[in-house]
Amino acid sequence: MKNDPQETAARLRGVVHHIDLTVRDIAASAPFYEALLGFLGYTRVKHEPALHVWDLIRDGKVIGGIALRAARSDRRHDRYAAGLHHLAFHAADRADVDRAHALMKEKGATILDAPAEYPQYGAGYYAVFLADPDGLKLEVVHLPM
Repeated sequence: MKNDPQETAARLRGVVHHIDLTVRDIAASAPFYEALLGFLGYTRVKHEPALHVWDLIRDGKVIGGIALRAARSDRRHDRYAAGLHHLAFHAADRADVDRAHALMKEKGATILDAPAEYPQYGAGYYAVFLADPDGLKLEVVHLPM
């Protein structure tokens, strides 16, 4: 049975469509994001000197995207200043969180918190926290549905 486009649109209503991140050194950040986003199922669709874009495509349709843009200043990210605190990605299961951790550790990423349960965020909440080359906090999380 085919999905009704209106039903699909209604299910996606309110879901973040894309986010653009600014980075100080796109050449240093792009491999980090290629590893993480590629692992999560994103495909790089644009690779320009000052812009890289990855899309998450399901059933031939873009359901979300992440872009890296070259920063206009050399200021390191401060998640406690106004702006983005952290960005979290769903994982398929706990083993997926563990695989993300192993991959990013192998790639030399800064691991802020190794995979663990965080019951204060919900029953079964299991996540790994890491930092990108600019210090932006990222999370890969599995929460049973």
